[in-house]
Amino acid sequence: MRSCQILAALSVMTACTMAIPIFVEGGPRSQSSESAENYAPKAYKFDYAVHDPETYDVKSQWEAREGDVVKGAYSVLEPDGAMRLVEYTADPETGFNAVVSRSDSGNTGYRKPSNDAFDF
Repeated sequence: MRSCQILAALSVMTACTMAIPIFVEGGPRSQSSESAENYAPKAYKFDYAVHDPETYDVKSQWEAREGDVVKGAYSVLEPDGAMRLVEYTADPETGFNAVVSRSDSGNTGYRKPSNDAFDF
């Protein structure tokens, strides 16, 4: 009987200590009290290019971010031999903005790959 009373008393004390909020400087301690600096946008840069004369897969892209501003461009060789270029920027004030241009590269040797090239 005595052990049941001790166990009950320990259970009540444990429940009370778990219910007491822990305060730190500036308010209750929680995961959301971390500094906003930990979530600041990270700067990055990347680029890549593909030039496969057998499949006529010709494309490239680059992009960079500094703070809240992203700038980039990508290009792709279209079936008629023209090169399509998309240059873009994105930021919180003006949103996403793209300028699309098309240049005739004079690539008269371009031909669309036949479906046989994709036969598995």
